[in-house]
Amino acid sequence: GVDIFFVISGYLISNIIISELNEGTFSFKNFYLRRVRRILPALFSTLLLTIPFAYFFLTPKAMEEYIDSLIASVFFYANYHFMNLDFYVAESTKLMPLLHTWSLAIEEQYYLLFPLLAFLVYKYFKKYFTFFIGFITVGSLYLNTLSQSSDKFYRLEFRIWELLLGVLVMILSSNLKIKHLEKIGLPLMLFPIFYFGDSWINDTEPKLIALIGISLIIFSNTDSSMLSKVLSYKLISIIGLSSYSIYLLHQPIFAFSRIYSEQITYSNLNIKDSNLELEKMIVN
Repeated sequence: GVDIFFVISGYLISNIIISELNEGTFSFKNFYLRRVRRILPALFSTLLLTIPFAYFFLTPKAMEEYIDSLIASVFFYANYHFMNLDFYVAESTKLMPLLHTWSLAIEEQYYLLFPLLAFLVYKYFKKYFTFFIGFITVGSLYLNTLSQSSDKFYRLEFRIWELLLGVLVMILSSNLKIKHLEKIGLPLMLFPIFYFGDSWINDTEPKLIALIGISLIIFSNTDSSMLSKVLSYKLISIIGLSSYSIYLLHQPIFAFSRIYSEQITYSNLNIKDSNLELEKMIVN
């Protein structure tokens, strides 16, 4: 899901930037103000919402890790924070309320770098813009094949190809529309989700298949396509508009629910042990 989102994000953001560059209206100030308004209020609200739950549910060790992840989330380096955790002594990732902010950090790092790259290349090498993007995309994809380290899950240089694939799709689809590609793209996008397990999480093949699928869907996106009609249904549209909020809230809800469940289980076990001890004392 994150990989698919990166392509869509790269597509949408590049569409805004390149359109404004073509029109001569691009402004770094306006771009970053729009990003701040879009991202920060909901993010900071979510972070504030997690604080009281963390206070009541987390152990001192988990609370220390939570505070570190909170700071990393605020300053958009959460991907490197989680990458550098020693999971031998750290809390389980399933119990980390802010684990999901690693992907938001990558997106924000991309937002900082891509506008500058696009502006400079457009200004001095406009004819070669697509070549530049394609070269970096292929380079990042190739870099994935050279490393077997688990660190590449979190690092921007191993993820940038997914965002830039969205840029390439935006450039090509603005000049080319092919109908009915979603009939191929949708199965390709869904296949890796159901076929590949967690052991493939750092492999390129599942990502490549899914992202080719979403790219084909974008290529064939027209108001008359069956997929567009399905996505225009009110309920699905509401889910789509709420997707960022759902993304921000899902991990804290899951994490605190698991923590609460474990605490209840632990309390019940202690009660049973206490009852057994009491019965032994009575018998004796």
